Amino acid sequence: MSGSVILVAGESLGRGDDELGEALLLSALRSLPQAAGGPPSHLLFLNAGVKLCCEGSGCLPELRALRDAGAELLCCGTCLDWFELREKLAVGRVSSMVEILGLLNGAARVIRL
Repeated sequence: MSGSVILVAGESLGRGDDELGEALLLSALRSLPQAAGGPPSHLLFLNAGVKLCCEGSGCLPELRALRDAGAELLCCGTCLDWFELREKLAVGRVSSMVEILGLLNGAARVIRL
């Protein structure tokens, strides 16, 4: 069983104002290493969330810090292909839905951002 797993399925946090949602997501990613229990074991990126791990993303420093703190970052390969971003992946690695579902199923706790 893995520890906490963070599921990121979009480019912003919450609903309503997209600009605010992007700022909230960046703040959440920045705060994860200091959160109770320490950094998560995995961050899983699906759908538009994969864009955060690609060249040009404003979240790359935070994601690299999480990786350096021991979190594994996995991006849905189908999603990267859908957005034609596989070659622009800057942090993390390409994963499959089977692996992502296995990690979600085995997690002690799943947090969706």
